Amino acid sequence: METFSAGWSGQDHEGDAISPGIEPREPVIPGFVPVRELGCGGSAAVWLATEQRSGNSFAVKCLGRTPEKAAPGEAGSYMLREVQLLARLEHEHLIKVHGVIELAGSFDGGLGVVMDYAPGGSLGQLVSSRGRLGVGETVTVLTPLAQALAYLHRQGITHSDISPGNVLFTAQGKPLLSDLGISRVVGDAPGVADAGTPGFVDPDPIVQGTSELQPQRDTYALAAVGWYCLTGSAPDPAARRPPLTLLVPEVPAALAVAIEAGLHPEGQQRPSAAEWGVAVYRSAAPEPVDLSVSVHATVVPELMTRRRAGGTRAKRARISALFARFRQPGLARRHRRAIAPVSVRRRVGSMVLALGIVVGAGAVTTMWWAGDRGPGAGPPAPVPDPRAEQDGQQRDEQGTVLDGVPAAVPAAAWGQIRSHEPGEAIKGLSAIRDTALNSGRFELLEHVNVPGSAAAVSDGKLRDELIDAGLVLAGFSTRLASVSVERTPGTDTATVAVTVETSAYEERDASGNVVGKRPPGEPKDLRVVLLRGDGVWRITEILARQA
Repeated sequence: METFSAGWSGQDHEGDAISPGIEPREPVIPGFVPVRELGCGGSAAVWLATEQRSGNSFAVKCLGRTPEKAAPGEAGSYMLREVQLLARLEHEHLIKVHGVIELAGSFDGGLGVVMDYAPGGSLGQLVSSRGRLGVGETVTVLTPLAQALAYLHRQGITHSDISPGNVLFTAQGKPLLSDLGISRVVGDAPGVADAGTPGFVDPDPIVQGTSELQPQRDTYALAAVGWYCLTGSAPDPAARRPPLTLLVPEVPAALAVAIEAGLHPEGQQRPSAAEWGVAVYRSAAPEPVDLSVSVHATVVPELMTRRRAGGTRAKRARISALFARFRQPGLARRHRRAIAPVSVRRRVGSMVLALGIVVGAGAVTTMWWAGDRGPGAGPPAPVPDPRAEQDGQQRDEQGTVLDGVPAAVPAAAWGQIRSHEPGEAIKGLSAIRDTALNSGRFELLEHVNVPGSAAAVSDGKLRDELIDAGLVLAGFSTRLASVSVERTPGTDTATVAVTVETSAYEERDASGNVVGKRPPGEPKDLRVVLLRGDGVWRITEILARQA
């Protein structure tokens, strides 16, 4: 396996591992045009290359240089092993491999692995450039990686080299796990004790003479990556390691506890990757990862996760002004502002990234359902009667006032959430939530989520981002493809297993201009926890349904 510095990703940008003043030797890659070298190590170099047929960009790991720490046959076997493993794996947070080709030129006779290009660079490069990441950014990085690790473990595979150099980013800030060259599979010979990247290798000794996998070693490495994100350095051994909250006082206690649990010196005392990822996600709200200071200059225009200028006070003022628009409809026309479409798209892209990538890791985020409502999901959410704003009363289709129904809440949905049947209630909750997001009546979310719950925090995050961007999600609706209730008799709680399908919708500004379009998404299997109080059901938590 090639050995790189913590800043080298296998797909990085100039300045990491390329010696100044030395012109990299350009490979001849059949069917591709080399663009520039992204980085190099002891036995391989990675080049950005454009496929001649499609014009798409790929990263090509080129084996053929004189190895410094590995024999050519050994390095080649690692590469082929990685290709064979990744070819049968499918996960949105694992780098995809597209094939192997024979190289020419300076790499004559060598092999090239064609894989997805991650223009956002590596976590090692990002932290080296910025010093450390914020709490929300760290949650955004760690949660999907824990999800990818849990997937590998279910497939009978351990990664065995989780490190900052093997965590890559797309231009949207989505984290990807790379380099399965030294991973272990059920039935392999006992692992090598010092395999992995120094500082991120589990100090607990490998049990000699056993071929059993030890997934807890991956948990340690990922927790070490979390420590690295927050502090800028790998963790010391437990005996010399100060409390994380002492080094970084703003770290929430729940996140510090999760990281310390993952770094427990005894492997059997650590949580699984799936459990650890859920604990991290629940510890703090995720935020977009700012990659702008670490990527190659040519990548900056592609980024969707750059920070917007302006401090907290200015942002709060913008949010307050926009909230007023929804509280007092008559002010909407006087306070509409022009929104630059490009800026809005980037902002919403950041929002969707930070709130959407963690779906499936345990607790999921606010973008958990949207789409056309299907059979069994009840009628489409009706648009609230505008007269409700004037007199605070809800009416039916004939205009008759409905006593006890809050203004702007669809009457049919209000009846559903008051039903004794949780399966019926979730249809009404879906309808109310749809109305809130596609009309900009965000106060309706108060009728959807239990105050202070994880679901309320997530929806609050989405609400604030939409208000800050001045957007509504036109056409946003929900299709519940299946509904199955798990309920303990005699209690006011229920868990509803649902399959949620998403449909396309438009992002529109205050003037009704379309500033972005979102395509349909993939169906998601979820477990929604409901709590009944004051005669109505509300959502308290949303979990991924375990495979």
